[in-house]
Amino acid sequence: MGARDLTDEPTPPVSVGTVFERFPASVRGAVVVRALDREPHQIRLLAVRVVQAHDVSKEVHRAPVERTTFDVAPHREVLLPFDVPFTELGPGWFCVLADVEVDGGRELTGPEGGGKRFGVPWPAEEVRRVDLKPNLKVGGAVVERIQSKADRTEIRWRPPIGADVDLKVAAGRRRLPVVESSDDPKTGLRTTVTRPLPRATRQLDLELIRGRDRDAASVDLP
Repeated sequence: MGARDLTDEPTPPVSVGTVFERFPASVRGAVVVRALDREPHQIRLLAVRVVQAHDVSKEVHRAPVERTTFDVAPHREVLLPFDVPFTELGPGWFCVLADVEVDGGRELTGPEGGGKRFGVPWPAEEVRRVDLKPNLKVGGAVVERIQSKADRTEIRWRPPIGADVDLKVAAGRRRLPVVESSDDPKTGLRTTVTRPLPRATRQLDLELIRGRDRDAASVDLP
C-alpha cells in the first residue's frame, strides 16, 4: 500500500492505501494511513476518489467523507471507512484512491498505481458472452482461452519464455483497455482482463507488443 508522493521529497513519512470488499450494491472499505518512521504525524483526510482502473488520472466519483484531522502514532495505522454505492457509478472497472495532508503541508495520494480493482457489470443486453479455447498463436505467444462475461473479458495466454511483452485487445475498431493483468508462476499463464465484449462484436483482434515489434492475430466469434 505505497503512496505516490506529490512533492520532491524522496521518502514519505506515511503510507496511504485503501482496503475494501465488493458487495452486491456497493464497495465498502477504509483508507489506511500508516506511520513509517519514529515520529507521530498529524493527518488530514482530503478526499476519497474513484478513478478509472486503466487510467487513474480520470476521476469518476468522489465519495462523501468528513475532511477530518487525526494523529497517527509511530509505526501505527489508522483506518477511515468509506462506502461507494454502485448507483453513483456507471459500468466499468475502477480503483479507489485517497488524498491526505501530512503535518499541515505535504500531500500524498495512495495506493500507488491504484491498487485493487473492482468492476461494475454492464447491462446483459449490451454484452457478448463468449467462451473459446482457440489455441491461437500471436507472435511467440499462445492464446489458450477467451471468456467474455457480464463485467469482463478474460484472456489467458502463454507469453514467450523470458520475454517482456504486452497484449493489446480490440473489438473491431474499438480498443478494449486492459484493467488488470496477472501471472501464474505455476502454469506460466498470464491473464489479461479487459472490459466485456460489446454485443455486436464479431471479431476479436489481439496484438502482441515486444519493444518495437508487433504481431497481430484475430479470432472470429461464433
